[in-house]
Amino acid sequence: MKYLLVVFSVFACFGARAQKINNPVSMPGTIIIPASDFLDRNPKGNIISEAGFRSKWFFNNTAITLNSETNLITRINVPANGLYYLYVRSQGTKDAGFKVSVGDKVSAETFGTDTLRFQKAGTFQLKKGLTDIKITRIDPSPLVDVLVLSTNPNLREEDIKPYQLNPDVELIKEYKIPSSNAVKFGDINGDKKTDLAVLSSDWSMTVFDNSGQELWSWKAPAENARLRSEFEAPGVVWDFDKDGNAEVVHWRFLENKEWLVIADGRSGKEIRKTEWPTKALPHVYNNFRMAIAKLTKDSPNELVVFTDYGGGMNINAYRADLTPLWQHVETRKKDNLGHYIYPVDLNKDGIDEVLIGSLLLDAKGKEIWNRFDLLNDNHDHADSYKFADVDKDGKLDIVISNSETGVYAIKAMTKEIIWQSVAEHSQQIQVGDFLKGVAKPQIVVGGRTYGLKSSTEPRLSSQLFWFDNKGTLLSMWPNGYPLNGNPDFVLGNWKGKGKPQLFWYKFRIDENGEGDLYFPDGVFHMFDFTGRGAEEVITLSRGVLRVFGSKSASYSKDLKQDLNYLRTKVVNHTHY
Repeated sequence: MKYLLVVFSVFACFGARAQKINNPVSMPGTIIIPASDFLDRNPKGNIISEAGFRSKWFFNNTAITLNSETNLITRINVPANGLYYLYVRSQGTKDAGFKVSVGDKVSAETFGTDTLRFQKAGTFQLKKGLTDIKITRIDPSPLVDVLVLSTNPNLREEDIKPYQLNPDVELIKEYKIPSSNAVKFGDINGDKKTDLAVLSSDWSMTVFDNSGQELWSWKAPAENARLRSEFEAPGVVWDFDKDGNAEVVHWRFLENKEWLVIADGRSGKEIRKTEWPTKALPHVYNNFRMAIAKLTKDSPNELVVFTDYGGGMNINAYRADLTPLWQHVETRKKDNLGHYIYPVDLNKDGIDEVLIGSLLLDAKGKEIWNRFDLLNDNHDHADSYKFADVDKDGKLDIVISNSETGVYAIKAMTKEIIWQSVAEHSQQIQVGDFLKGVAKPQIVVGGRTYGLKSSTEPRLSSQLFWFDNKGTLLSMWPNGYPLNGNPDFVLGNWKGKGKPQLFWYKFRIDENGEGDLYFPDGVFHMFDFTGRGAEEVITLSRGVLRVFGSKSASYSKDLKQDLNYLRTKVVNHTHY
């Protein structure tokens, strides 16, 4: 009975969920139905596929491989009565395929039985208004990226290409960069434009200016490259000497030794260095991260470095000239202190505390508290943190995604648990005012699932779990099974009008906690890249970094002029 009451409360908050109506992008007499419109009820086995794996181009760079025989359904809005021709872009083999039903009529043709092609099929006499469209009679595993209903009997594939993505999305910049999962941003050459410092998987560094011109690169040695490549490389961009040209901080291997180096952002020339803050080689490379901190009452200009080198972990703080301030040492297994280091002013005294895993240090490196008691071992660790006043007592709280132990909301300075819940392997997290009719803040968790070994299941998948500020589970999206991938959240002022917009994976998240496809690749970062006052979304995939903005955004001053914004929103950034 308790379970039924919980379910009722969820629907009381959101209202009865009508089937979602998609298709915001269309052309006269034509209804375009991207494959992503069917993901709301994604069945087990189906996976998102992208161009580069089977094709040079997919519509929206998003196709669905139909590994499940479970039908897919969405609802379309037919603009006018008429005779509509069905077109399907699909791929498969002679032993695979599917049909399409529109309303109560099933296509005579079978799709997804051949090489990738845009196939014209039968006709459907449709009435103005809402109509269901279904992918049905599936013989696994064909692939589909777009369906089209059009009054045009001669529609071509080229005709629909201009109608990809949401009409509000504008591609502002595109950069071809070395393959990377860690790009850092800042004004390196003093022109007040955003430049890029790209960290490759082997920890090499390549720096580009805003136009995409390469300024310099430093090649990491091949020795131990495989060990380094498993994790995000450490680096940060910051103007320590306040001359308008940011420096680049990263790892270098010189004269058979590891160094923490501050380099001139324009040339890569070494300005100063100190020994890398870990034990001497050989050691492993687990979670090595760095961030800019405010450890004094002066402006933020200190560097904190986290090194997880296998069996032990160091947290080090440095002045701008790399003079050591302090070191904290923990003897723990890989990942036990999580993946990133968070300098944040939790008690509002103007000076940062340093949060790392389940450990909080003060600005002098002394322990304030730990919550190691909550975690069984290194498997259950803090994957992500966000900060908000969850219980509305006027003080900052910490929301933690803690792997299989779930999501916790705790009081920042006392470690008292406000509430806790579970959400698969709780990975990514965000906190804010996102949902209509629900008390703020809400907490959304990317709950990761792992594919079974020796199976065809994706290695990593994820699904949204929505909680209110008391820890009650409100809903999940997709309503079916998780989507394959390891997606990020980004949050920012997309329209430039002050209300933050949440994005996850390739999707804009609406006020019901559900996604509409906005981008061809997964989101990576979000800040005022162009310096116009709105915040743009940055995507990163396969050596291409793109910057997208809203066509309807309102603009004002460059948000990066605020040093605290630059530090917390732009510079101190990680995939986790």
